[in-house]
Amino acid sequence: MMGSFIEFFALRENPFNITPDVDFFFMSSIHQEALASLEYLLETEEGFAVIVGEPGTGKTITIKKFLSQIPDNVEYAYILFPNLSPEEMFRAILEDFGIKIPENASKNRLFSLLRDFLIQKKKEGKKVFVIVDEAQNLPVETLEELRLLSNLETDKEKLLQIILLGQPELERKLNLPQLRQLKQRITVMYRLENLSKDEMVDYINYRLAKAGNSTVRISPKVYDAVYGYSGGNLRLINQLMERSLMSAFVKNKHQIDRQDVEEAASSLGFEKKGGKRWAVAGILIGVIITAAASGYYFYQSKNPSGETDLKNDGKYTESIKYGTVIPDRLNMRKNPELGSEVLYVLKKGSRVEILEEKDGWARVRFKNITGWVKKEYLEQQDEQRNAG
Repeated sequence: MMGSFIEFFALRENPFNITPDVDFFFMSSIHQEALASLEYLLETEEGFAVIVGEPGTGKTITIKKFLSQIPDNVEYAYILFPNLSPEEMFRAILEDFGIKIPENASKNRLFSLLRDFLIQKKKEGKKVFVIVDEAQNLPVETLEELRLLSNLETDKEKLLQIILLGQPELERKLNLPQLRQLKQRITVMYRLENLSKDEMVDYINYRLAKAGNSTVRISPKVYDAVYGYSGGNLRLINQLMERSLMSAFVKNKHQIDRQDVEEAASSLGFEKKGGKRWAVAGILIGVIITAAASGYYFYQSKNPSGETDLKNDGKYTESIKYGTVIPDRLNMRKNPELGSEVLYVLKKGSRVEILEEKDGWARVRFKNITGWVKKEYLEQQDEQRNAG
Protein backbone atom coordinates (compact mmCIF):
# COMPACT_ATOMS: atom_id res chain seq x y z
CA MET A 1 0.00 0.00 0.00
CA MET A 2 2.87 2.38 0.76
CA GLY A 3 4.18 1.98 -2.79
CA SER A 4 0.78 2.92 -4.20
CA PHE A 5 0.54 5.86 -1.80
CA ILE A 6 3.91 7.23 -3.00
CA GLU A 7 3.13 6.61 -6.66
CA PHE A 8 -0.35 8.16 -6.37
CA PHE A 9 1.16 11.50 -5.31
CA ALA A 10 4.06 11.19 -7.78
CA LEU A 11 6.60 11.17 -4.96
CA ARG A 12 10.07 9.65 -5.17
CA GLU A 13 9.92 8.50 -1.53
CA ASN A 14 7.93 8.90 1.68
CA PRO A 15 8.35 12.58 2.71
CA PHE A 16 7.34 11.94 6.31
CA ASN A 17 9.33 8.85 7.24
CA ILE A 18 10.11 9.10 10.97
CA THR A 19 13.55 7.51 10.50
CA PRO A 20 16.14 10.33 10.81
CA ASP A 21 17.34 11.09 7.27
CA VAL A 22 19.92 13.85 6.80
CA ASP A 23 18.64 14.49 3.27
CA PHE A 24 15.39 15.68 4.87
CA PHE A 25 17.03 17.79 7.59
CA PHE A 26 15.09 21.04 7.98
CA MET A 27 17.16 24.01 9.09
CA SER A 28 14.75 25.64 11.54
CA SER A 29 16.09 28.46 13.71
CA ILE A 30 16.23 26.06 16.66
CA HIS A 31 18.16 23.35 14.84
CA GLN A 32 20.45 25.91 13.22
CA GLU A 33 21.46 27.13 16.67
CA ALA A 34 22.00 23.58 17.90
CA LEU A 35 24.27 22.91 14.92
CA ALA A 36 26.16 26.14 15.58
CA SER A 37 26.75 25.01 19.16
CA LEU A 38 28.19 21.69 17.96
CA GLU A 39 30.35 23.47 15.38
CA TYR A 40 31.68 25.67 18.18
CA LEU A 41 32.69 22.53 20.08
CA LEU A 42 34.43 21.24 16.97
CA GLU A 43 36.39 24.47 16.57
CA THR A 44 37.58 24.52 20.18
CA GLU A 45 39.19 22.14 22.64
CA GLU A 46 36.20 22.19 25.00
CA GLY A 47 35.38 18.85 26.60
CA PHE A 48 31.62 18.34 26.85
CA ALA A 49 28.48 19.27 24.94
CA VAL A 50 24.94 18.31 25.97
CA ILE A 51 21.83 18.56 23.79
CA VAL A 52 18.52 17.78 25.44
CA GLY A 53 14.97 17.71 24.13
CA GLU A 54 11.72 15.84 24.40
CA PRO A 55 11.27 12.78 22.16
CA GLY A 56 10.66 13.86 18.58
CA THR A 57 12.36 17.26 18.73
CA GLY A 58 15.14 16.21 16.34
CA LYS A 59 18.17 15.35 18.50
CA THR A 60 19.32 12.38 16.43
CA ILE A 61 18.86 13.99 13.01
CA THR A 62 20.69 17.10 14.25
CA ILE A 63 23.74 15.09 15.33
CA LYS A 64 23.63 13.13 12.07
CA LYS A 65 23.60 16.40 10.13
CA PHE A 66 26.58 17.57 12.18
CA LEU A 67 28.46 14.34 11.49
CA SER A 68 27.68 14.54 7.76
CA GLN A 69 29.67 17.74 7.43
CA ILE A 70 32.64 17.21 9.75
CA PRO A 71 36.12 17.35 8.15
CA ASP A 72 38.25 14.29 7.40
CA ASN A 73 40.50 14.86 10.41
CA VAL A 74 37.68 13.98 12.85
CA GLU A 75 36.95 10.44 14.04
CA TYR A 76 34.07 9.47 16.29
CA ALA A 77 32.39 6.62 18.11
CA TYR A 78 28.59 6.64 18.21
CA ILE A 79 26.99 4.85 21.17
CA LEU A 80 23.22 4.26 21.15
CA PHE A 81 20.95 3.13 24.01
CA PRO A 82 23.79 3.17 26.52
CA ASN A 83 22.46 1.50 29.68
CA LEU A 84 26.07 0.43 30.24
CA SER A 85 28.42 0.00 33.16
CA PRO A 86 31.75 1.88 32.92
CA GLU A 87 33.54 -1.23 31.67
CA GLU A 88 30.81 -1.93 29.09
CA MET A 89 31.04 1.68 27.94
CA PHE A 90 34.81 1.37 27.42
CA ARG A 91 34.27 -1.80 25.39
CA ALA A 92 31.55 -0.19 23.27
CA ILE A 93 33.77 2.81 22.49
CA LEU A 94 36.78 0.65 21.61
CA GLU A 95 34.69 -1.62 19.40
CA ASP A 96 33.19 1.35 17.54
CA PHE A 97 36.70 2.64 16.85
CA GLY A 98 37.65 -0.84 15.56
CA ILE A 99 40.20 -1.48 18.29
CA LYS A 100 40.90 -5.14 19.03
CA ILE A 101 40.19 -5.99 22.67
CA PRO A 102 42.21 -8.77 24.35
CA GLU A 103 40.24 -11.54 26.06
CA ASN A 104 39.51 -10.97 29.74
CA ALA A 105 40.86 -7.41 29.57
CA SER A 106 40.40 -5.51 32.84
CA LYS A 107 38.84 -2.05 33.01
CA ASN A 108 42.29 -0.54 33.51
CA ARG A 109 43.53 -2.32 30.40
CA LEU A 110 40.56 -1.03 28.42
CA PHE A 111 41.29 2.49 29.64
CA SER A 112 44.95 2.14 28.59
CA LEU A 113 43.98 0.94 25.12
CA LEU A 114 41.69 3.91 24.63
CA ARG A 115 44.28 6.37 25.95
CA ASP A 116 46.95 5.00 23.60
CA PHE A 117 44.52 5.21 20.67
CA LEU A 118 43.70 8.84 21.49
CA ILE A 119 47.38 9.79 21.82
CA GLN A 120 48.12 8.23 18.44
CA LYS A 121 45.23 10.09 16.79
CA LYS A 122 46.42 13.36 18.25
CA LYS A 123 49.89 12.72 16.78
CA GLU A 124 48.17 12.21 13.43
CA GLY A 125 46.55 15.62 13.81
CA LYS A 126 43.07 14.22 14.33
CA LYS A 127 40.23 15.12 16.67
CA VAL A 128 38.24 12.38 18.38
CA PHE A 129 34.63 12.52 19.55
CA VAL A 130 32.50 10.11 21.54
CA ILE A 131 28.78 10.67 20.94
CA VAL A 132 26.26 9.06 23.28
CA ASP A 133 22.63 9.07 22.16
CA GLU A 134 19.79 8.51 24.67
CA ALA A 135 22.32 9.43 27.35
CA GLN A 136 19.61 9.77 29.99
CA ASN A 137 19.94 5.97 30.28
CA LEU A 138 23.56 6.15 31.44
CA PRO A 139 24.10 5.12 35.07
CA VAL A 140 25.59 7.81 37.28
CA GLU A 141 28.87 5.88 37.69
CA THR A 142 29.26 5.65 33.89
CA LEU A 143 28.68 9.40 33.48
CA GLU A 144 31.36 10.00 36.09
CA GLU A 145 33.72 7.70 34.18
CA LEU A 146 33.11 9.75 31.05
CA ARG A 147 34.19 12.82 32.99
CA LEU A 148 37.45 11.09 33.83
CA LEU A 149 37.89 10.21 30.17
CA SER A 150 37.46 13.87 29.25
CA ASN A 151 40.44 14.64 31.50
CA LEU A 152 42.77 12.90 29.04
CA GLU A 153 44.92 15.59 27.47
CA THR A 154 48.40 16.50 26.34
CA ASP A 155 50.21 19.54 27.72
CA LYS A 156 48.18 21.73 25.37
CA GLU A 157 45.18 19.88 23.98
CA LYS A 158 42.28 17.66 24.90
CA LEU A 159 42.51 14.13 23.55
CA LEU A 160 38.77 13.52 23.56
CA GLN A 161 35.56 15.52 23.23
CA ILE A 162 32.19 14.10 24.29
CA ILE A 163 28.66 14.88 23.12
CA LEU A 164 25.67 13.66 25.13
CA LEU A 165 22.19 13.62 23.60
CA GLY A 166 19.20 12.89 25.77
CA GLN A 167 15.72 13.59 26.99
CA PRO A 168 15.06 16.12 29.79
CA GLU A 169 15.78 13.38 32.34
CA LEU A 170 19.45 13.73 31.36
CA GLU A 171 19.52 17.35 32.49
CA ARG A 172 17.92 16.39 35.79
CA LYS A 173 20.48 13.61 36.23
CA LEU A 174 23.35 16.01 35.56
CA ASN A 175 22.05 18.20 38.40
CA LEU A 176 22.66 15.41 40.93
CA PRO A 177 25.25 16.37 43.60
CA GLN A 178 27.49 13.42 42.71
CA LEU A 179 27.79 14.71 39.13
CA ARG A 180 28.60 18.32 39.96
CA GLN A 181 32.18 17.97 38.66
CA LEU A 182 30.89 16.66 35.35
CA LYS A 183 28.39 19.49 35.05
CA GLN A 184 31.19 22.00 35.54
CA ARG A 185 32.91 20.54 32.46
CA ILE A 186 29.91 21.10 30.19
CA THR A 187 30.70 24.07 27.96
CA VAL A 188 27.83 23.68 25.48
CA MET A 189 24.29 23.03 26.72
CA TYR A 190 21.41 23.36 24.25
CA ARG A 191 17.71 22.57 24.65
CA LEU A 192 15.80 21.64 21.51
CA GLU A 193 12.20 22.84 21.38
CA ASN A 194 9.26 22.15 19.08
CA LEU A 195 8.75 24.19 15.92
CA SER A 196 6.67 27.33 15.85
CA LYS A 197 3.51 27.29 13.73
CA ASP A 198 5.18 29.19 10.86
CA GLU A 199 8.22 26.93 10.85
CA MET A 200 5.99 23.86 10.93
CA VAL A 201 4.31 25.06 7.71
CA ASP A 202 7.73 25.54 6.11
CA TYR A 203 8.83 22.13 7.40
CA ILE A 204 5.88 20.31 5.83
CA ASN A 205 6.31 22.06 2.47
CA TYR A 206 10.07 21.50 2.54
CA ARG A 207 9.76 17.76 3.07
CA LEU A 208 7.15 17.42 0.34
CA ALA A 209 9.42 19.30 -2.07
CA LYS A 210 12.44 17.14 -1.14
CA ALA A 211 10.41 14.01 -1.84
CA GLY A 212 9.56 15.27 -5.33
CA ASN A 213 6.06 16.55 -4.65
CA SER A 214 4.15 17.40 -7.80
CA THR A 215 0.51 16.65 -7.04
CA VAL A 216 -0.08 17.11 -3.30
CA ARG A 217 -2.33 20.03 -2.42
CA ILE A 218 -2.90 21.11 1.18
CA SER A 219 -5.92 22.97 2.47
CA PRO A 220 -4.89 25.93 4.71
CA LYS A 221 -6.87 24.48 7.63
CA VAL A 222 -4.66 21.38 7.54
CA TYR A 223 -1.78 23.32 9.06
CA ASP A 224 -3.94 24.51 11.94
CA ALA A 225 -5.09 20.97 12.63
CA VAL A 226 -1.62 19.44 12.42
CA TYR A 227 -0.21 22.06 14.76
CA GLY A 228 -3.13 21.59 17.14
CA TYR A 229 -2.37 17.89 17.46
CA SER A 230 1.45 17.99 17.25
CA GLY A 231 2.38 21.19 19.04
CA GLY A 232 5.21 21.49 16.50
CA ASN A 233 6.88 18.20 17.48
CA LEU A 234 8.71 16.82 14.43
CA ARG A 235 7.89 13.18 15.03
CA LEU A 236 4.19 13.86 15.58
CA ILE A 237 4.06 16.09 12.49
CA ASN A 238 5.54 13.29 10.40
CA GLN A 239 3.11 10.71 11.74
CA LEU A 240 0.10 12.95 11.18
CA MET A 241 1.12 13.99 7.66
CA GLU A 242 1.91 10.44 6.58
CA ARG A 243 -1.49 9.18 7.77
CA SER A 244 -3.21 12.21 6.22
CA LEU A 245 -1.63 11.47 2.84
CA MET A 246 -2.78 7.87 3.15
CA SER A 247 -6.30 9.04 4.04
CA ALA A 248 -6.43 11.21 0.92
CA PHE A 249 -5.01 8.36 -1.17
CA VAL A 250 -7.73 5.96 0.00
CA LYS A 251 -10.32 8.57 -1.05
CA ASN A 252 -8.59 8.97 -4.42
CA LYS A 253 -7.99 12.70 -4.03
CA HIS A 254 -4.83 14.79 -4.28
CA GLN A 255 -5.80 17.43 -1.74
CA ILE A 256 -5.37 16.91 2.00
CA ASP A 257 -8.23 18.45 3.98
CA ARG A 258 -8.75 19.00 7.68
CA GLN A 259 -10.93 15.87 7.79
CA ASP A 260 -7.94 13.79 6.67
CA VAL A 261 -5.90 15.14 9.58
CA GLU A 262 -8.74 14.45 12.02
CA GLU A 263 -8.97 10.86 10.77
CA ALA A 264 -5.18 10.50 11.00
CA ALA A 265 -5.16 11.81 14.57
CA SER A 266 -7.97 9.45 15.52
CA SER A 267 -6.17 6.43 14.08
CA LEU A 268 -3.00 7.41 15.95
CA GLY A 269 -4.82 8.08 19.20
CA PHE A 270 -3.66 11.72 19.31
CA GLU A 271 -5.43 14.40 21.32
CA LYS A 272 -5.20 18.10 20.72
CA LYS A 273 -2.64 19.93 22.81
CA GLY A 274 -4.35 21.93 25.54
CA GLY A 275 -8.11 21.49 25.76
CA LYS A 276 -10.65 22.71 28.29
CA ARG A 277 -8.26 22.40 31.21
CA TRP A 278 -5.91 24.86 29.53
CA ALA A 279 -8.76 27.14 28.50
CA VAL A 280 -9.76 27.47 32.16
CA ALA A 281 -6.11 28.00 33.13
CA GLY A 282 -5.86 30.68 30.46
CA ILE A 283 -8.85 32.52 31.91
CA LEU A 284 -7.38 32.35 35.41
CA ILE A 285 -4.00 33.54 34.17
CA GLY A 286 -5.71 36.39 32.34
CA VAL A 287 -7.49 37.44 35.54
CA ILE A 288 -4.21 37.29 37.50
CA ILE A 289 -2.32 39.28 34.86
CA THR A 290 -5.07 41.90 34.71
CA ALA A 291 -5.09 42.26 38.49
CA ALA A 292 -1.31 42.43 38.65
CA ALA A 293 -1.20 44.98 35.85
CA SER A 294 -3.81 47.12 37.62
CA GLY A 295 -1.83 46.98 40.85
CA TYR A 296 1.39 47.82 39.04
CA TYR A 297 -0.26 50.74 37.25
CA PHE A 298 -1.62 52.07 40.55
CA TYR A 299 1.81 51.77 42.17
CA GLN A 300 3.51 53.56 39.29
CA SER A 301 0.95 56.35 39.29
CA LYS A 302 1.72 56.87 42.99
CA ASN A 303 5.48 56.55 42.42
CA PRO A 304 6.32 58.45 39.24
CA SER A 305 9.95 58.81 40.33
CA GLY A 306 10.69 55.13 39.54
CA GLU A 307 12.34 53.80 36.39
CA THR A 308 9.12 54.07 34.41
CA ASP A 309 7.90 57.42 33.14
CA LEU A 310 4.21 58.11 33.77
CA LYS A 311 2.79 60.32 31.05
CA ASN A 312 0.10 62.96 31.60
CA ASP A 313 -2.32 60.94 29.50
CA GLY A 314 -2.09 57.99 31.91
CA LYS A 315 0.36 56.01 29.74
CA TYR A 316 3.95 55.29 30.75
CA THR A 317 7.06 54.01 29.06
CA GLU A 318 9.89 51.89 30.36
CA SER A 319 13.50 51.81 29.27
CA ILE A 320 14.81 48.44 28.12
CA LYS A 321 18.47 47.72 27.42
CA TYR A 322 19.50 45.51 24.53
CA GLY A 323 22.87 44.37 23.34
CA THR A 324 24.24 42.97 20.08
CA VAL A 325 27.00 40.35 20.23
CA ILE A 326 30.27 41.67 18.78
CA PRO A 327 32.60 38.60 18.52
CA ASP A 328 31.94 35.52 16.37
CA ARG A 329 31.18 33.42 19.48
CA LEU A 330 30.28 34.51 23.00
CA ASN A 331 29.76 32.13 25.91
CA MET A 332 26.64 32.71 28.02
CA ARG A 333 27.55 31.47 31.50
CA LYS A 334 25.51 30.39 34.50
CA ASN A 335 27.33 32.79 36.88
CA PRO A 336 29.36 35.99 36.30
CA GLU A 337 32.77 34.28 36.36
CA LEU A 338 34.96 32.78 33.65
CA GLY A 339 35.04 29.28 35.13
CA SER A 340 31.26 29.03 35.36
CA GLU A 341 29.19 26.55 33.33
CA VAL A 342 28.44 27.62 29.75
CA LEU A 343 24.68 27.58 29.15
CA TYR A 344 24.71 28.63 25.51
CA VAL A 345 27.01 30.00 22.81
CA LEU A 346 25.78 33.22 21.22
CA LYS A 347 26.71 34.04 17.63
CA LYS A 348 27.87 37.37 16.23
CA GLY A 349 24.93 39.70 15.69
CA SER A 350 22.64 37.92 18.18
CA ARG A 351 20.40 40.43 19.97
CA VAL A 352 19.92 39.98 23.71
CA GLU A 353 17.97 41.77 26.40
CA ILE A 354 20.20 43.09 29.21
CA LEU A 355 18.57 42.40 32.57
CA GLU A 356 21.29 43.63 34.94
CA GLU A 357 24.98 44.50 35.09
CA LYS A 358 27.59 43.52 37.66
CA ASP A 359 31.40 43.90 37.82
CA GLY A 360 31.94 43.98 34.08
CA TRP A 361 29.34 41.29 33.41
CA ALA A 362 25.80 41.54 32.02
CA ARG A 363 22.96 39.15 32.78
CA VAL A 364 21.13 38.72 29.49
CA ARG A 365 18.14 36.89 28.06
CA PHE A 366 18.23 35.25 24.63
CA LYS A 367 14.94 33.57 23.70
CA ASN A 368 14.18 31.37 26.73
CA ILE A 369 17.77 31.24 28.04
CA THR A 370 19.15 33.57 30.71
CA GLY A 371 22.83 33.81 31.64
CA TRP A 372 25.89 36.05 32.08
CA VAL A 373 28.26 37.43 29.42
CA LYS A 374 31.18 39.84 29.52
CA LYS A 375 29.70 43.30 29.02
CA GLU A 376 32.59 44.48 26.84
CA TYR A 377 31.52 42.08 24.09
CA LEU A 378 28.09 43.69 23.69
CA GLU A 379 27.17 46.78 21.73
CA GLN A 380 24.44 48.27 23.89
CA GLN A 381 21.27 50.12 22.91
CA ASP A 382 18.47 51.58 25.04
CA GLU A 383 14.88 51.47 23.81
CA GLN A 384 11.68 53.01 25.14
CA ARG A 385 8.61 50.79 25.23
CA ASN A 386 5.06 52.00 25.74
CA ALA A 387 3.75 49.98 28.67
CA GLY A 388 0.44 51.67 29.27
